[in-house]
Amino acid sequence: MKIAKKIISRAEEYGIKREDIFIDCLSLTVSAQQEEAAETLTALTEVKKLGAKTILGVSNISFGLPNRKAINTAFLTLALGAGLDLAIINPNATSMMEAIDSFRVLYNIDKGSVDYIDKYSNVNVEMPKVENNTSAEISLDTIVQRGLKDEAEKETLRLLETNNGDYIIDNILIPALDKVGKKFDTGEMFLPQLIQSAEAVKNSLSIIKSISLKKNIETVTKGKIIVATVKGDIHDIGKNIVKIMLENYGYEVIDLGKDVPIEEVVRVASEHNVKLVGLSALMTTTVQSMEDTIKYLRENNIDTKVFVGGAVLTENYAKEIGADFYSKDAKSAVEIAKENL
Repeated sequence: MKIAKKIISRAEEYGIKREDIFIDCLSLTVSAQQEEAAETLTALTEVKKLGAKTILGVSNISFGLPNRKAINTAFLTLALGAGLDLAIINPNATSMMEAIDSFRVLYNIDKGSVDYIDKYSNVNVEMPKVENNTSAEISLDTIVQRGLKDEAEKETLRLLETNNGDYIIDNILIPALDKVGKKFDTGEMFLPQLIQSAEAVKNSLSIIKSISLKKNIETVTKGKIIVATVKGDIHDIGKNIVKIMLENYGYEVIDLGKDVPIEEVVRVASEHNVKLVGLSALMTTTVQSMEDTIKYLRENNIDTKVFVGGAVLTENYAKEIGADFYSKDAKSAVEIAKENL
C-alpha cells in the first residue's frame, strides 16, 4: 500500500488522474505461497479505496496444481468481488468467462441479466467427479510420499535405533523421493505435494545429521552446487524448491539468493571449485542477466556446467543463451546433478 500511494502521488504530480492508474497487486502461486492469496485480495480492496484501478494476472495463482481452471475461476470470482478492474486471463477459457458473466449479474452490472440469458439459455454444465484415495499404511517411504513432516522425524528416530543414517538415506529416503518424482512427472502428484514430500525428507535428514554429529559420524556430500536467481529478478520460489530437492539427494547447495550480481556467481564458483551452477529467472526482462552470467563464467574460464530454469524459459532458448542444460522443474534439476556430479 505504501508503494501504491507513492505511485499515485507521483503520477498526480505529473497530471495523471488516479482513476487512470492501474495497480497490479500480484497474484503469487498458491501452491507454494498459500497465505498470500488472501493478502492479494485485501490489497485489491485497499487500492480501490485510494481511488485507483486494479489489474491482476489471475492464472498465476494456480501454477503447479491440478485442475487449474477450478482455482483460477474461484480466485477470479473472489478478485472481482474485491475490486479487480482488469483481469489478465485467457478469454477462450469457458469457466473464466462464465465467472465474469455471473459476476456481472450478481453485481447488477448486467441489468436484467440480459447478456447472461442470451449467452447461456441453452447451456448445461456437468460437474467433474473427484476421487479421493487414502492409505492407512505408515512406513517412512509412505510418510515421505504423503509429505508428513512430523511423522518423518518420529519414524526416522525409530529406524535409527536399528539402522545407520546412510542406510536410511540410500534405501528409503532417496527411493521414496524417486517415486514422488516419477509421480510428479506423470501428473499423479503436483507441486504442493512435491514440496511437502521434500520437506518431510528434509526433517528426516535433519534428524540423521543431528544423530551423526552426536556420534561424530562424518556426513559425505555428493558435490557442491550453486543456485541463484539472476540479477534484477527477485522471484525465488522455484529456486528454493530446487535447493530443497538437491539437498535431500545429498548435494551441498550454496544458495546465493535472489537478484545476484554476475560477479558474485563467478567469484563463489571459483572460490569453491563448483562444478554445477543453477540459474533461475522468472521474468523475460531478466533472461538477459542469465545469458550475461553464463558468458562471464565462460570468459573467466570457470570449469563448471550451467543449468537454467524458470517460467519464461524453454529448452531451445536455454541453448541459445549458452546453458548446458534446461531444467523444467526441481525433479529434472536432480537428474542433471546425478549425471554431472
